[in-house]
Parts: sequence; structure tokens; C-alpha cells
Amino acid sequence: MAAVIMLVGVVGMIDAIKIGSEMLDLSRKQTIALQIIHSEIDQVHLSSWTEVQQFQATSPSYDPCTNGLKVQGISAGFFSCIRVVSDVRTDLKKITYTVTWTGNTGRSYSRSSSTYVGKNGLYVAYQRS
Repeated sequence: MAAVIMLVGVVGMIDAIKIGSEMLDLSRKQTIALQIIHSEIDQVHLSSWTEVQQFQATSPSYDPCTNGLKVQGISAGFFSCIRVVSDVRTDLKKITYTVTWTGNTGRSYSRSSSTYVGKNGLYVAYQRS
């Protein structure tokens, strides 16, 4: 009887460690995804209005780790990022970045953030999960 109780306890501890490991992995990757988004938005804020106007409506998916952002310990093909640009008015654009990745469990995740860029220097950003 004691062996059965001990076996149940060990199996429970293994499951708890597995779940904790998955949660830590997800948290770490969410943080990295937000860092990628903030890096991209900062680059937009440093761009001139002429450069912002030349952005395509939707950029193809790209690997942010090979486009200047270096993330230590993460493989280069782990995250993908898409930029969507839309006109709010003739002098105001909304730029949305969405970073997607696959977790250790095989489930897909994404984080998005948007910024508004105005011709005369309006820079506002917000994010959603």
C-alpha cells in the first residue's frame, strides 16, 4: 500500500515539473516576442514619414532574428513576424506587428501590437494578446 501511495506521489511530482517547465517556456517566449515587437515599433518611430509611406500594406512573414535582432539561445527560425500597414487618414497610418511561434507542446501562439504614426510626429502604441 505504501508503495502505491509513493508511486502516485512521484507521478504527481513529475507532472508538476512538466507543467511548470511548459509555463516557464511560454513565459520566456512571450517576453521575447514582445521584445521583437517593441524593437520593430522603435524602428518605425525612428523612420521618417517618407519611409513610413513606402511600407507595403502587408509585409511577408520574416525571421526577426536574421533581420538585425539577435536573441541568444533561440534558434533563428523560431519566431516569425508580420507587419500590416493601414491608412487611418492621409496623414496617419496604423502599423500592426504580429509575432507567432510554436511552443514546446506544438501549440501555436501569437502576440500583436499596433502603433499609429502621423506625418507630424504622432507616435502611439498599444498591444494585445
